[in-house]
Amino acid sequence: MAIQRPAGARPVAPYEFRGFNGLIGHEVVAWCAGFVEMRLTVRPELCNANGLLHGGVLMTLLDSASGFACTFNETATARRLSVTLAFTTQFIKAAREGDVLTIFGAWRPSTSQSTFAAETEIYDQTDDLIATGAGTFRYLKGERSDGTLAFLDQKAAE
Repeated sequence: MAIQRPAGARPVAPYEFRGFNGLIGHEVVAWCAGFVEMRLTVRPELCNANGLLHGGVLMTLLDSASGFACTFNETATARRLSVTLAFTTQFIKAAREGDVLTIFGAWRPSTSQSTFAAETEIYDQTDDLIATGAGTFRYLKGERSDGTLAFLDQKAAE
């Protein structure tokens, strides 16, 4: 897949995830139409009994990044809503406590107005590929009023 950060991706102000995603602790780093970059530092409570990052956490990160990449709406007051219809995950390498993961999500163009596809990749701090995912999603009507992401001033973010 080799997802790259597009030139138009901009830093965003802190976004507060709610529900299950709020427990994981990942953050949105940059966002633009069709792309999101997120980050997570692996904590002990996210690991399995073997001390490795739990596969369910990796799947959550992949799914979350996919949804964010596809729900960007700069002119709206809030993020669009979407749900996952199908998702495939490949685990490539284990991540451990203390690893800093970068998650890239990229939207793939579709002729449908109601469904879309996305691909995601997770890398560790040494740029080793940890996991990949691909999914199909459906847009829902309306916007989530608590999902507004304020963009940071580019100079302040540097």
